[in-house]
Amino acid sequence: MDERERRLAWTKVFSALGSEPRLQIVELLSKQTVQCPEIQSLLKLSQPAISYHLTKLEQAGVLQKERQGTRNCYRLQKGVVNLVRLITEEE
Repeated sequence: MDERERRLAWTKVFSALGSEPRLQIVELLSKQTVQCPEIQSLLKLSQPAISYHLTKLEQAGVLQKERQGTRNCYRLQKGVVNLVRLITEEE
């Protein structure tokens, strides 16, 4: 991947993170792998809203979806985990 492609990839990541619900999802996923119903109950958003935000994050390369039985589990991509740790560290 050349520099321009890398910058474009990070542009997608930062664009996807430009939403409070998506940041909340990322903060949650930085601590554990979770399923959609867990995200929904913690964030108090509708299932369609959660699905919308998860799709945006997945398309940006922020998270990965894994099928476990009849449900999807979500976790952050490794590069994003490091970024989230930097952002959420207390000063």
